Amino acid sequence: MSVLTLNANLRSLTGRKVRRLRPEGIVPVVIYGGGDPPRNAQVEGAEFERVLREGGNSQLVQLDLEGEDYNVLVREVQRHPVRHNLLHADFYTVNMTETQQVSVPLITVGARIIDADFVMVQSMDSVEIEALPADIPALIEVDVSRLETPESPSITVADLPTIPGVIYISEADEPICSLIISRAAISEEEMEEEEELLDADVEPEVIGRGRDDDEEEE
Repeated sequence: MSVLTLNANLRSLTGRKVRRLRPEGIVPVVIYGGGDPPRNAQVEGAEFERVLREGGNSQLVQLDLEGEDYNVLVREVQRHPVRHNLLHADFYTVNMTETQQVSVPLITVGARIIDADFVMVQSMDSVEIEALPADIPALIEVDVSRLETPESPSITVADLPTIPGVIYISEADEPICSLIISRAAISEEEMEEEEELLDADVEPEVIGRGRDDDEEEE
């Protein structure tokens, strides 16, 4: 697992004044936890984006605050609702000997050769785990090659790979990826079922019963 590093500087601007930082590509952050009072800091936006891409949303980050080292987890990231640029973030200082509960992204891997009548649906894009900070993975791979046939229609949390030091907190039977029948296949099957039902329900129509030859008129 690669080590994620990020440099930070102490920040004097607070409140609405932090707006002056963002046009310069600087993101205001707050460092808290570890028994110390919260500290206002700032990081380079481009460097922070790199850390987030490489797994910083869940993985441990080594933060250098003007020569003072912190082991932190990114607890919250705020982005602009339209431009999606970084606005603010919270860093939580962790004890390396205490387990943490975090949400780790899931990524699907493996070839999927499945029946054309079925499509794969991914219902979970992250999973809750518990681990020591140094053991938290950047992501967890989900092997979807077992979804080749409808006989194995789903992958659950219980099917995720065993990772040293990692305990899955999410429910074991919670589905991650599933095969479901496509709309086209559903429509065709429904039509066949309806035709079968109609054939079973239709009885020969009785038009009338002829008079027996030996029946006499009154």
